Amino acid sequence: MIFAILPVKSPRNAKQRLAGFLSAAEREELARILYKQTLAALCQAEGIDRVVVATSDSDVAKHAHRSGAMVFDENEQFSHSASADAACSEAIKLGAGTALLVPIDVPLVTSADFTRLAAAARPGVIVVPSADGTGTNALARTPPSAIESRFGPGSCRAHLEQAQSKNIHAEVLRLRGLMFDIDTPEDITELLSGSHDSDVTKFLRSVCALK
Repeated sequence: MIFAILPVKSPRNAKQRLAGFLSAAEREELARILYKQTLAALCQAEGIDRVVVATSDSDVAKHAHRSGAMVFDENEQFSHSASADAACSEAIKLGAGTALLVPIDVPLVTSADFTRLAAAARPGVIVVPSADGTGTNALARTPPSAIESRFGPGSCRAHLEQAQSKNIHAEVLRLRGLMFDIDTPEDITELLSGSHDSDVTKFLRSVCALK
């Protein structure tokens, strides 16, 4: 079975790199909208047997349940990588043969992107890089324990090298909707300069109009 795993840290602590551009309340609201939009795309994708949200936030968990997703409750969160690997361990117990590890902060993602990622899954590792090619925005692992998560700066290379060191097949899959993420004010400016229309862009346009 293919499990899509969405680690979601507390929105109250999200998007710290946007501090100074967005208020704490605005950053929290942005994170919640990004999460809901990404989860909706996951739930509409084809080829995914289970959608899982791993979180310690009660509101996020409630929304996940209402959306038909499974919830892996976390007592505390150390890092995105730790959450992803802990969720993979739980998914294996439930019969997962493949884990798709995806982020919430990809405002351009569509269900078609997740469908393509699921369809591409095969024994080994598939890395969807960040727009600059250095980070990892999504990771498909078959089995889910094929490699460990190394999300963060330089993670694309780190994931590929780890797979190579274990003689595991690895490839890069460039999906535009998954490669663009929101980390900086410049990312917001780039997003709003396009014609994409979503709950995320509507919120950011309303916020930016007041600044």
